[in-house]
Amino acid sequence: MNFGLVLSAILSGWIGGGLVNWAADILPRIRDRQEKPAVESATRSLAHHWTLPWYFFRRGICPHCHERLGRRSPTVEIVSIGLFVLMAVHWGATPTLAIAWLYGLFLLAVTVIDFEHHRVLNIMLAPAAIVVAGLSLLPGVPQPLDMLLGGAVGFGVFLLLAIIGRGALGMGDVKLVGVIGMMVGYPGVLTALAVGAILGAVGALVLLASRRATRKTAIAYAPYLAAGAMITLWTLGG
Repeated sequence: MNFGLVLSAILSGWIGGGLVNWAADILPRIRDRQEKPAVESATRSLAHHWTLPWYFFRRGICPHCHERLGRRSPTVEIVSIGLFVLMAVHWGATPTLAIAWLYGLFLLAVTVIDFEHHRVLNIMLAPAAIVVAGLSLLPGVPQPLDMLLGGAVGFGVFLLLAIIGRGALGMGDVKLVGVIGMMVGYPGVLTALAVGAILGAVGALVLLASRRATRKTAIAYAPYLAAGAMITLWTLGG
């Protein structure tokens, strides 16, 4: 294994984890006028979102704003670094690796935001769809026809489920599956949906069995869809 590639993966993963922290802190509040000062402050102090160099030595107190941060920030950075290293080992130094890193960061940000806010943000989905469409012109990813078909199938299946379920699925989840379908193409979208559904069912059963949720509790579903997409990307890239 190339030491330089691993080092690049660690550094890129750490930078990417900080960007995910920034997105999770800023994007859910960006349309709320009452949150505007907090958004502007956090935007000015971007170093506030890269916590690993100081978090454990300062007991979570940010040296820039002196705010005590929760464990989410360093956890996201560590997960991002681990994900980047694993993908580097899997794909090697190829152009596909850069695309996999980009998709991984998007899916990680969606996961964190949905866990914390139970929302899948349009402000993320529309740009992601445009980027994925542009990347489909490159080799090593689903080509334009497969990309469009994957997006249409994913969006269509989940739109039908949302209508049948009468609110069981939000439109954010429906649009997210459309973007995931574009990422993995067709027939990869079928695998992503199946894996996401299985993981979601297992997660729901665990929450019910542990009494951390009831049948009426709103459960974040996007993280399971993101995991299904990541597993499918990993399989397609093998």
